[in-house]
Amino acid sequence: MKLLLRIFALLLWELMEKEKIEAACLRIQDLLDKKTAKLIGWPMVTTQSGERAVIESIGEFRFASEYLPGVIDFYSSDEKGVVTKLPANIEHTQFNGTPSAFETRNTGVTLEVVPTLSVDESTVTMLIVPQHIVLKGMTKSTVEKEKTHEKIVVEQPAFDTMKVTTNLVLKSGGRILMGVYPATEYPDHLELFILHVEVRKVP
Repeated sequence: MKLLLRIFALLLWELMEKEKIEAACLRIQDLLDKKTAKLIGWPMVTTQSGERAVIESIGEFRFASEYLPGVIDFYSSDEKGVVTKLPANIEHTQFNGTPSAFETRNTGVTLEVVPTLSVDESTVTMLIVPQHIVLKGMTKSTVEKEKTHEKIVVEQPAFDTMKVTTNLVLKSGGRILMGVYPATEYPDHLELFILHVEVRKVP
């Protein structure tokens, strides 16, 4: 483990050096080939100078956002087997809530970019927003009403968001490390955001 951490620390240092980032990317490709690393997303988008572009690789996750309390009734039967409903004064109740409204959250990879090509076409100024949203899991929580002390158990999703919003300048063919985050889906792993830019002239 210590050896892997040392290797990864060296790799990160190389990714932050302009002169060494290309070699570091080749090392990452080697790690992918050996299944030591995992490719989470490879969003690619083509646009014109000054034009906003967005590419998404997402899945929709629908979940309950509002709940209504359920209903609990108590019954008993007499000696003849006749069932009667009993009035009851309940000081504390706990039951699962009934969903009454829903929301949708997108999960997956999104890349938003606005490039501006320099006059001499040697560099690209980019407003860029890469984002990766992961469903971490579902958690249960208890909501208690102040007056009646009724407790409603509801289930809500927990999301992890890895996002970068920045403005930078790159030469055509250049790469840059934009962000490093803990990987939610893979313990003891890190997620890297690496940007590659190519300028293509229209014939």
